[in-house]
Amino acid sequence: MANAPWQFRLLAFVRIPMLMFVVIPLSFALYWIRLWGSYVYWALTCIRTDTHQQRVASVSRQLIAWNKSGRAKKLRTSRANWLSMSTRLLSNKQGCHLIDVGHLSNILHLDEKESTVTIEPMVTFGQLTDYLMPRGLCMKCHIEMESITVGGAAMGFGLETNSHAVGFFQETVVEYELVTPDGEVHRVTADSDPDLFYALPWSYGTIGFITSIKCRVVKAAPYIHVEYTPTFSGEELSRKLNSLASMEKGPDFLEATAYDKEKAVIQCASFAHIETWSQRFMVNHINWWWKPFYYKWVETALSRGAFEEYIPTKHYYHRFTRSIFWELEDMIPFSNHWLYRLLWGWMGAPEVSLLKLFQGPVVRRSSMYAHAVQESIVPLKILKEGIDRFDSWYGIYPLLIFPVRVYDRGQKSGMIHPRKSLLTKGKSYGMWVDIGAYGVPRQIKEGKPWSAKKVVREMEHWCRDQGGWQALYTDIFCTEKELQQMFDHSLLEKVRKRFGSDAAFGSVYSKVRPEPGMLDLSDILAEEAKEEGKEES
Repeated sequence: MANAPWQFRLLAFVRIPMLMFVVIPLSFALYWIRLWGSYVYWALTCIRTDTHQQRVASVSRQLIAWNKSGRAKKLRTSRANWLSMSTRLLSNKQGCHLIDVGHLSNILHLDEKESTVTIEPMVTFGQLTDYLMPRGLCMKCHIEMESITVGGAAMGFGLETNSHAVGFFQETVVEYELVTPDGEVHRVTADSDPDLFYALPWSYGTIGFITSIKCRVVKAAPYIHVEYTPTFSGEELSRKLNSLASMEKGPDFLEATAYDKEKAVIQCASFAHIETWSQRFMVNHINWWWKPFYYKWVETALSRGAFEEYIPTKHYYHRFTRSIFWELEDMIPFSNHWLYRLLWGWMGAPEVSLLKLFQGPVVRRSSMYAHAVQESIVPLKILKEGIDRFDSWYGIYPLLIFPVRVYDRGQKSGMIHPRKSLLTKGKSYGMWVDIGAYGVPRQIKEGKPWSAKKVVREMEHWCRDQGGWQALYTDIFCTEKELQQMFDHSLLEKVRKRFGSDAAFGSVYSKVRPEPGMLDLSDILAEEAKEEGKEES
């Protein structure tokens, strides 16, 4: 981009050596420091419920002190934005009263009889994999990126390749523990307080501070049997995916990866045990560092035809970690080359948090208009239209495609309230699909103009019209009014008023909008004000 700021052009010039010689080695070192640190911590303290109660009491004391000081500022956590998995870098916490919750990062209790695990919100899915898999267990909905926290998945956006059967991650939560602005500690279940329980998902910490979450776990087999089926038209992909997602006893895991408008590969998978030598020869340890990136391996089904294999369960769950889905090849174009994998692959991928930290605010603003990280959840029946539109808007491939079951609970549906007309006949749920685009848009690569604001707003408008939702960890370009049209805020606001959270916390929009100075919506806001004036007159 010749018209980009010099900082952006400089970083683009030095990006590859900086990633290879600074960010990746640093990510590798931090991984091992955290890993051994967690082992030492467990060995020395043997985490108990009483120590958790002390950590909760610390949060409560901070809130009581805030109340006594006059409640002058809105509440936020003290966690730096660059540590989160959202696209946002700069802090939008200026002028807020910050509460320290960073110490809430422990696995508290596993109840194998009840099939639940109780965890603090800063625990990552990578930690849960290491803790549960040796015990033959896994989360009922296990997010694929290791650095995503359970709190982030529960309070925001969380789905996986078994979401066609279990729904969003929040559907697997049994109990929340949270501290409300008055410093009171609440334990809530769907039976004890249904309003609060169903208002929490997608609330982005605008009700209180989550201090623990009890989730469902399930038995995990040591392997995943994966069948790869190529499709060669949008209609074929949509038809087959609809059929598989709608089966009463379908696959445990279901996803598709689109490689252009017409070509895609469906990955249909289930837990499995290895019982024969022929099956053992079909085992593929996809996450060994010398292996091709998983999405590249999946793509071979387009040329070789349908095939099947067995993948170790831990490898399958974190199949996109090495390549950051397919973003790493945009950053280091030769990262899937065998020589790179041989020399650098053993160090793994750069951490997303470090990538954000190293880019700086000027580069962040420029990349927001030259790079896309977008996900839309729309009815599964319009998948083909969605792929066609994503092709015209972004031209980025591969595309991630995850079917997801969305439940209708009437007035208790919370922020995600599906339209009755889109529900499966005779069921209390409907089938939607998550379409994800990550990378540099085709027009940018070709040196052509590309308007991020125009494209993303058009996508958001289409998503709202179709009864869908935008993933809010991405860059959103909508106004607060438009966000409220997409997400049902009625139950959330009812609960916020009940606990005084509306005065203590900002709105969901204040949490997920781009950082100040990143996006100019003055023209849209002026138009909204004009329309409101007409309605009043």
